[in-house]
This record gives sequence, structure tokens and C-alpha cells, in this order.
Amino acid sequence: MSDRSLSVLTHGHSKVGKTTFANTAPYPRLLLDVEAASRFLQCKKVYWDPTADAPPVADGSWETCVVRVTDFNAALKAYEWLKSGRHPFKSVILDSISELQAKAQELVAGRNQMKTQDWGALLSKMAFFCRDLRDLTTGANPLEAVIITAMSREVDGVLKPYLQGQIASQIPYWFDVTSYIFIDQIQNEAGEWVTVRKLLTDKNPQFEAGNRVPGLPIIIDNPSVVGLLDLAFPHTVEAIPAAEVAPAIAAPVETTQALPAAPVAE
Repeated sequence: MSDRSLSVLTHGHSKVGKTTFANTAPYPRLLLDVEAASRFLQCKKVYWDPTADAPPVADGSWETCVVRVTDFNAALKAYEWLKSGRHPFKSVILDSISELQAKAQELVAGRNQMKTQDWGALLSKMAFFCRDLRDLTTGANPLEAVIITAMSREVDGVLKPYLQGQIASQIPYWFDVTSYIFIDQIQNEAGEWVTVRKLLTDKNPQFEAGNRVPGLPIIIDNPSVVGLLDLAFPHTVEAIPAAEVAPAIAAPVETTQALPAAPVAE
């Protein structure tokens, strides 16, 4: 079993490429499509209803398996298949958690105004679901990547993942990488202005971001999930049982990296 696995939460404004970034996760991949954005993805796709059928066989004819999440129960059923291990997927994408919370809210209170007790039930459902997805990167048959996208909103001058209630302040701490994705315009060598997608992965006073990966670049140009995995695990080896490893003291490693200028939100 390899330790090469990451859980990633990425947030950003509308139409900056969150879905496109998430769809660079290792395939065969499962996409829980809450925003109905999968139809624009340029990849080989297959559609699956987890409430009615078993997962499709990875026969090479598709890269992304799409579940159209029309209600919260569809997401829960897909998770049950993932948890069982009876599936072909190497990664799972939830696009987006902001929209899924609205589906969960409808399950809790219908389309009525939320009451005080409803907010507690909503927090529990969302917290358990997010943590359960994250935990699919560990265990006997871990996924290589769990990617969750979210819209951004400003809170006290800081752009954060858009969620309602207490979970908004808790969710950034649950994942290996919490990142902010944005678009920048730069000039190439020919003097032409080109669009570059960038990923902020570390602390910044203007954007909610952070990670627990040693040496991860603060800003990554044209990011991909596979690229993140390569950066996080540059020398991946199979895990050795603890009983077979002799005790050792590792020498400290010093790294220095200049903090770039704060990115400008689009």
C-alpha cells in the first residue's frame, strides 16, 4: 500500500476553473456533479446512478464517471459504494460542497425557512459527509485523491469557502490542502497577454488557504491534481510495516521561500 494520497479543498470565484482543475485527479475518477457542470468537461465520460446500479467497469472507454447529484441521498449512496471498496475509482470529486449544502438543507427542512434545530441537523450531515469523504484517502484501499470544490465569499475581509453555519469556519482544517484558485493575466515572451490559472496553497491575509504538505509551493501555475500528488510525494515508496523499520532520527531540513505578492481576485 502506498501513502500517495491527498485530500484537497479548493475554492474560488465563479468560472475560474475549479471543475477543470478537479477533473485532473487520477482516473478512473468519480465526479459527484452537484452543479451540472460536467457536460462541459472535455474528457471521456460515463454516467452512473448509484441508487439503481453498481459502479461501471473501468474498461478504458471512460475516464470520468459522473453522478448527477439531484438530491443529498444520491451523494450518500455514492459514498456507500466508495466506502465498500467495490468500485474501480482512484479518486473522487465533489463539485461543489456549496451546492451540496443546499441539497442537504432541502432534505432537513424542505424548502421552508430553517429553524434553530434544523441548523444543528444540517451541520451534522455536512460535517459527517465531508469527513467521511476525506477519510477515503486512508485505510486498506485508499483513494489517491479526494477533491472538494467550493464557491468563495468574503468574510471579514477574507475570501473563504462559501458555506452556511459553523461548518464554514471548520472545513478548511479538515483537508491536507485548502487552496484558493484564481485567474491571472501575464505577458509571455512574445509580449502577448495570456491567461494563467493559479493555485494558492499557503497562508495569506486575503484568502483562506493552508496545507500540511512539507515544501509545497505557495503558488502553483496551471495546477493539476496529479501535479499536486507529484509535489507532495516526489519519491513515493510502498509503506513498510512499523515492526520492520529500525528506529532512526532524521536530520532537520531547512527551507526558505519568499512569499509572493497577494493574488488579485477576479
